[in-house]
Order: sequence, then structure tokens, then C-alpha cells
Amino acid sequence: MKLKKVGLFALNLILLAALGTAAWAQEEDESGKRDLIKTRTYIGFFGTSATIDQWGGFQGIHSFQAFNGSSSGSTLSTSIEVDMVPAISRNFGAEIMLGHREGPWAGELSFTRSDHTAVYYSSSNSGPVTTNESASLCSIDFDFKRYFLTTAPVQPFVSMGLSLPWLWIRNGSQLYDSAYNLVNTDDETISGIGFNLGAGLEVYLSQDFSLVGGVFQRWTGFDQISGVSKIPFNKLYFDGVSTDVGSIEGDGMHIYAGTTFGFQM
Repeated sequence: MKLKKVGLFALNLILLAALGTAAWAQEEDESGKRDLIKTRTYIGFFGTSATIDQWGGFQGIHSFQAFNGSSSGSTLSTSIEVDMVPAISRNFGAEIMLGHREGPWAGELSFTRSDHTAVYYSSSNSGPVTTNESASLCSIDFDFKRYFLTTAPVQPFVSMGLSLPWLWIRNGSQLYDSAYNLVNTDDETISGIGFNLGAGLEVYLSQDFSLVGGVFQRWTGFDQISGVSKIPFNKLYFDGVSTDVGSIEGDGMHIYAGTTFGFQM
């Protein structure tokens, strides 16, 4: 079974377990027990496992292209920009997060970065060619959490939020002349906006220290590319088809684990 399917199965189990404990938590509150955490501001540090799934646009076989024509007197010249959409390997990374909790609810702002291998598959006269380049997947996320079993030190939660991810690829953008001779190569950044949905478990060892683990699925529409010529996205054509202009899908299952430290504002 693929990692995505395993992750989705685990996510569904956690969601069902968390939702199933809501009634128990409500009964505990009504019996007079107090929430373990009433209010808390905290910072978190996590290790992550992240990727962009190798379906949708990110298969390593697609690209965006733009054809620019310019004239000088009687001379007409054309340049072709090619921005690759690579396949991305899963890899580990790091996350820093700032959050605030009031009762069963919390809001969190985080920054995540992981380094990957970007893979392109192409062909030449001598046969198939595989090109590997370094890449970094970064994101700024704002998520809301809802905790359950809030009177206990072990508390499951569900989360949802907004994500602003971007993928930087070394030498991912190439500029060619009208004869398809390579003129210039530069780094490429693909960015967009996404939606997160996840679940996890937090263990409070004290009011100021906890251990956290969770998983979330991110659905992203990447609709901005910054390549060698900085051509606007609406001038770039998917696989060179002039009628195909729009965002590309880049989903991914993300796993994280780490600690949080509470502090006084």
C-alpha cells in the first residue's frame, strides 16, 4: 500500500477516535471537572516528513512554456522559456510554530521547510534521460485546532487551516533561442495557496511543556511561477498548449512530531 493511502487511513482513524471522544469530554465538563489547559501561549519545534505527491502536475514529465517575440528594425527574434514541473521525493524537514490556546480551541502560525530531490524525466537521441536537482519545499500555515478530552493530560485534536506553500528548484528554468539553443539557466519558484485538514495527539507533561504528533493532508493549487525571465503565469502554457493556462495541483500528506513550550505574554 502506498504511503499516501496508509496516511489517509491513519488520518481517518484518528478523526473517528477524536470525534468519538467528544461526548465523553462534554460529560466530564458537566460533572464539574475543569479543563487542564484554560489559556496558553506557546512556541513549538517539530520534525516533519513532507512531499508533493507524484501525480497531478508534479510527475517530472510536465513543463510550462512561453514564447516571446521581439523585433529590432527588420530583425525578429524569439526566446522560449521552459519551466519544469518536477517530481519531488519525500524527505524530512523542520517546523517552528507560534500558537495560542483558549479552552478547547487554538490558533497556530507556523513556518516549515524541507529539502528534496527534484526529478525530471526527458528523452534524447540516445534514450531516456533523468535529471536530478536540489529543491526546497517551504510553507507558511495558519491552522485552527479543536481539542477533545480537555480535562486529561492526553488530548486528541483535529485541525484545519490555510497554507501558502512554495517550491524552489535549482536550475529549474531554462531560456532558449529560436533555434532551441540554451541561452540561460536560472532557479525556479512555484507557489500557490492550499487547504490543510489533519488530526493528532498532544500529551501535556505540565502546563508549560507538551509532546505533539500529528498528520495532515494539504490540497494546493500552484498558480505562480518565477523563472528565468519572470514571465507572468498567465503567459505560460502547460506543456506548450496555448489553450491550457491555469493552476496545477500539488497535494501531499505531511507528518510531524515535536514539543511545545508555554510562556507568559
